Amino acid sequence: MEILVHQSDPTPWQAAAACAGLSPSVVFSRRGKEAAPALRACAVCPVSRECEAAVAPAESWFDGVCAGRLWRNGRPVKPRRRRGAPAAPVATAPTALEAALDAAAATLAPSALAPARALAGSAAGGTRG
Repeated sequence: MEILVHQSDPTPWQAAAACAGLSPSVVFSRRGKEAAPALRACAVCPVSRECEAAVAPAESWFDGVCAGRLWRNGRPVKPRRRRGAPAAPVATAPTALEAALDAAAATLAPSALAPARALAGSAAGGTRG
């Protein structure tokens, strides 16, 4: 049984949401393939933080797309790999040194930072990819 709540006047953040024109069956889908348009909308949505705060998907057993993630029973769903596709690289947080180098890179020529980046990579046990 599906229960739909109809709100006649959306809040300002709801009206600004990138998914505002999508079908509820897309936004509240439990499957990645059907939810893909909502996930793409979230990627460029200016109010995703407001959405996540209002919906609180982890506390509400939410099913659907919220703040750029697919949720099922209040838990984020891990994206499925296509058969034969390589695993996605694991993103790591930049170290303080890497963050400082990135900030400096905005003001220096790229070749000026090459030696420092090489040292940062060797100090961290390799380079980030």
